[in-house]
Amino acid sequence: MINYLYKTLQIDITYSVNSTLYSLKKLPFMKGLITEDTYNSKLIKRIIGGIGLLLSILRSITFKFIYFYGLIFICEKLFSKNSTNAFIHVYFFLTLLGLFINNKLLNTSTKKYFSLIVFQMDGDKFFKANLLWNILTSSLLNAFMLLFVVRFFLPDFLILQGIVLLIITIEARIIGECFNIIFYQKYHYLWYNNTKLYFTIMIILLGLSALPYWNIVLKMNNIQIISILLFGISIPCIIYLLKLKNYSLIYKRINYIVNPMNTKQEKDYLKQAMVDLKDKDKKINDNKLKNKKGYDLFNTIFFERHKEILLRSARNYALIFIVIYIVLGYIMINYPNYNQSIGHFLHVKLATFVLIMYFINRGSIVTQAMFYNCDHAMLRYNFYREPQVILGLFKKRLEIVAKVNLIPAIVIGIGNVFLLIISSENIALGTLITTFLFIISLSIFFSVHYLVIYYLLQPYNKQMEVKKISYSFVTLGTYIISYWISGIVLTSEVLSIIGLILVLFYIAIALLLVQKIAPRTFKLY
Repeated sequence: MINYLYKTLQIDITYSVNSTLYSLKKLPFMKGLITEDTYNSKLIKRIIGGIGLLLSILRSITFKFIYFYGLIFICEKLFSKNSTNAFIHVYFFLTLLGLFINNKLLNTSTKKYFSLIVFQMDGDKFFKANLLWNILTSSLLNAFMLLFVVRFFLPDFLILQGIVLLIITIEARIIGECFNIIFYQKYHYLWYNNTKLYFTIMIILLGLSALPYWNIVLKMNNIQIISILLFGISIPCIIYLLKLKNYSLIYKRINYIVNPMNTKQEKDYLKQAMVDLKDKDKKINDNKLKNKKGYDLFNTIFFERHKEILLRSARNYALIFIVIYIVLGYIMINYPNYNQSIGHFLHVKLATFVLIMYFINRGSIVTQAMFYNCDHAMLRYNFYREPQVILGLFKKRLEIVAKVNLIPAIVIGIGNVFLLIISSENIALGTLITTFLFIISLSIFFSVHYLVIYYLLQPYNKQMEVKKISYSFVTLGTYIISYWISGIVLTSEVLSIIGLILVLFYIAIALLLVQKIAPRTFKLY
């Protein structure tokens, strides 16, 4: 079993090293420096592999630290009177949420593809090795955070409490993996593709984790009892997982549906399902096609067939925010002492929504659907890359993408206006208008941005992999800038004016760049 784990880690590291060399080779200033001798050099590969492994470990520790520190920060800010008990409560319910959404054994990845499909490893031994490895690495990280980091920030957090939470985390991981596999074997699809069930569970557990806001906290004694119950459930679950005999078949079935080489980011079945067409989506109402011709007709057919893909997550986000604003409105009406703080936040810290709009924007999913179901075939023809064709399709696509992203944006804009009205009887009409317009301008900006970088960088290759390192840098830069802007303190009036000017300017520049540069960059490679 250990030998299998060692081999899969070797495959993962080798693939990462070769991918890194390939990406570096594509950079203009690296041309000629990376040759066949570089690929054959064991020393260079060991150095890059060591650096990659170190960065992977540091990344895991950093992300885990951000998660724990974020929970501590929220609990200290919102529940300062009893932050330790609040942390225990929130961590417990988020761990239960992780039981459903943090499953790894059925996710597809390059490592699994090479191990199980290419090298034909024994699937059952591979599965058991990765199961124990995932539990071990997760347990070590969580143990370090719970027993050292959390106790540093929350001095009254006891070691015994940390041990109980760690045990619950391990139990949740085992039960979650078992549940995911049993669900797939019974229904032949991964459970989180059932969006109604997925969002229902998510909303319920997130709502329960927010109970400390109303001074309702699950006591440690009750959590210990639940831990014992989970232990009783986890025992048959781990036995079931260790006795699993058809993991290779399960993975091959999933891998048949999912693109087998779908990036080193381990894009799973859910993301692939977001761009797959269903038979019912292929039927288009003839009225939608009237008076359409040329590329307008082509574009209309594409978006009508992909309507459900594009609208699904936008509608879900809209529903989530409707619930959030109803809850906040209820709190403000029944607990007036919160009115001033919420109103002040919306008036002078509206820039926080830059980060929120960044996360809920559907631009990356839309462009993935464009490439997977349309562009990767059409880009084989030269006429599809003519400047006027590219610009015409870009304008039409921008119009529809903007409409999709406006669904949750309008809900957020109206929700903010609603909360501002509740917070003060003397709120100015100009403040309400500018607050709403700022959210709308953000939505349009991100719609333009993702479409522009798709056309100018075209990150996908023939195997649907994201291969351009420049695309990764731009998306990372977008996040960093969004995070930085979210901390700016300005009034909603000033922010909305700046936002509208930037959006208009960005659209003008985007159209020019797409027309001039995209014919050279928007291609299949």
